[in-house]
Amino acid sequence: MRGTGDKPTEAMSFRRAAYPQTMASRLANAIAAAPFNEVERRLVVRIVAWLEAEVGDDLLAIWLYGSRARGEADPHETDPDRRSDIDMLVVLGLDGDEQALRWSVLPAVERMADAEGDSPIYYSVRVIGEDWLRDRRRIHSFFIQEVDRDKIVLAGTDLDEECYR
Repeated sequence: MRGTGDKPTEAMSFRRAAYPQTMASRLANAIAAAPFNEVERRLVVRIVAWLEAEVGDDLLAIWLYGSRARGEADPHETDPDRRSDIDMLVVLGLDGDEQALRWSVLPAVERMADAEGDSPIYYSVRVIGEDWLRDRRRIHSFFIQEVDRDKIVLAGTDLDEECYR
């Protein structure tokens, strides 16, 4: 989509300039659709921002799934045995280093949760690659069917295109 002389077109420059605002607005709308209290909301925004910065162009999607995405959780529950966790699935492209991200995400979430005054045990961030997603969809994995049915896209896309099936 480049213009003549391999220079960005005016439309491309506008899209790039609007990207952070568009993504911030999309994330705000996605988070508003899920049952979070204020601390959880801030922490999810921080986690998503950290993942976007950490992974860069290799990030295909971040999805909220589970009871929070279905709207079944009570965001004001204080009983630790009844409080619902916040499940996020991170999908990396083929060039993404899944193992490295798996090792770095837990300490990062712990630091961010501590900074927000919440316990990190309620935040689950699972990292997968697009090949794994494609394979799980091909065999009709119950887990991925449930995620696909309920997910809320926090970053990236829903990856419902045929190339991800």
